[in-house]
Amino acid sequence: MTLIVDVLSRAARQVSLPAPSSWVSATADEYVEIRDDFLLDTVDDLLERVDLPSPIGAQTTITGDGSETYSLPSDFVRLQRDMLAVYEKTLDRACTPVVNDGHWTHIKEIGTSGVERYFRVSGYEGNYSISFYMEPAAANEIVVSYITHNWMANSGGTAGKMFTSAEDVLLLPRRVVEAGIIWRWRERKGMPFQDKYMEYEALVARLSNDSRQRRVINFGARKMVRWQDQIPAYIPEA
Repeated sequence: MTLIVDVLSRAARQVSLPAPSSWVSATADEYVEIRDDFLLDTVDDLLERVDLPSPIGAQTTITGDGSETYSLPSDFVRLQRDMLAVYEKTLDRACTPVVNDGHWTHIKEIGTSGVERYFRVSGYEGNYSISFYMEPAAANEIVVSYITHNWMANSGGTAGKMFTSAEDVLLLPRRVVEAGIIWRWRERKGMPFQDKYMEYEALVARLSNDSRQRRVINFGARKMVRWQDQIPAYIPEA
């Protein structure tokens, strides 16, 4: 693992700044910009764009009790971008996302045919919740795969989102974070930044491909289809 202070110092050298005696307590504007603006902006961008594994990615299981709305973990940032990000274990079926109020109001008032379960996420940082149409009955389990706010860890290995010690380590790839800091610095200072920006975007694309296993050459092989997707989720008794 790479120390966060080492990443900040490497980025500072590449913009011709000497590293401060302490990145944690530095108060000069140049260092505050790198630590509190460019680093965190890069982190937020990566958490928004890339689905990374644990401890950045996580899962939680919701056990139904007949209610419509359930709280999500306090470290929730967003759902993972996958069709199975929210699925019901009982029926082995992906739940269907609803992204706007009009659609949600419509299905709540008009109803739907079949047994497809719809959901939507609402709330704000640290206080997100997930609501379901066709409320899950008691003991029905729904698995939610999501991205956490965890981008660093302390010396004891506890993951979190606050950089507070010189011993804190970075959980994200070092090169992409450094490139993100540098192009943002150059842009803020009115300097040419396109080359570093393109490097950053290439690293993000590679990271996304690797994390989702897209770096595969396809010579026309047939796509595997789950047998569960070929039959109804519910077959009534005769």
